[in-house]
Amino acid sequence: MLKEQVEALLQENIILKRAVGIQHERQKESEERNQELQHLKQMVTQYQEQLRTLEGRSIGDVSSEQAMKEKEEKEKDSKLQVQTAYLRPKKLERCIMQQGLTGNSYKLLHGDFREMSKMTKEANAIPVNFSLDIVQRVQPFHDHSIKKYG
Repeated sequence: MLKEQVEALLQENIILKRAVGIQHERQKESEERNQELQHLKQMVTQYQEQLRTLEGRSIGDVSSEQAMKEKEEKEKDSKLQVQTAYLRPKKLERCIMQQGLTGNSYKLLHGDFREMSKMTKEANAIPVNFSLDIVQRVQPFHDHSIKKYG
């Protein structure tokens, strides 16, 4: 009977040794997985930081590119405005003068408005003359231009 108990205890001991060995292996595997998980988390954090840095650069690049495009468009617009408002009329004036036609020279923005308003005020200051020549009173600038330039 004692022999049987010793053999049973030896069997249980062998089973327990196997269980402890299996448990030990599983614990080692678990620790390795945890270490690998920690390493992967660190890598993810590093990649996220790199991604943020690259996104910041990309956003900065995009915004600077957009600013450059806007600047180029503004320069184009300003060149077109100068071309339309000043250079083209001056060129036309030069061509007309070369053909022998005379007239008032081109003035940027206000044109002949000052002369027209001055002549209109002067014409309105004079009392109305009831004659057939009412153009002098209604459109004095045009009347003056026709008499001067033909």
